[in-house]
Amino acid sequence: MQSWGITDPGCVRAQNQDVYKIEELDRNALLCVVCDGMGGAKSGNVASSLAVDVFVQEVRRNWKHSLDESHIDQILQNAVKLANFTVFDQAQQFEEFNGMGTTLVAALVRGRKVTVIHVGDSRAYAITREGIRQLTRDHSVVQMMLERGELTPEQARTYPGKNLITRAIGTEGSIQSDLTHLTLGRGDSLL
Repeated sequence: MQSWGITDPGCVRAQNQDVYKIEELDRNALLCVVCDGMGGAKSGNVASSLAVDVFVQEVRRNWKHSLDESHIDQILQNAVKLANFTVFDQAQQFEEFNGMGTTLVAALVRGRKVTVIHVGDSRAYAITREGIRQLTRDHSVVQMMLERGELTPEQARTYPGKNLITRAIGTEGSIQSDLTHLTLGRGDSLL
């Protein structure tokens, strides 16, 4: 199993609010997580850094090689909840952090089995011989409008509110995350 990570502020923002971590949990398990501080939001870089650290520490603290899929799901969901609580708590305690938040997408890879968890609009993709397939569903206003038929995919690309998300780590006291499971084939990749 090979893994890489890189971040870039892009062409629009001066500050990079992306944080990622790749952790080997054991010889056969790899945890990859990316958090993107809410662009332009106050202290998004603090939220993304804090969320990554708390999420990874909580998964590592509860990790056992013998866990089945349902226990892995529970560990990942609990790690998201703890990251959310921690970021939310910091935002409530310190005025300079008020309103901070971040997206989160993570993949736990065990051999060929993958569990993806996410909150917000940071995405995960599977790259296979058949092509590239989006694994996550954006938690965004544009996604909701697409699903209701109010926008076409072409309109969504340039819609003025395309950056408005409906879920984020740290913006509310509780959070709901989405899980996706898949099996990778030989030569498949995750992005």
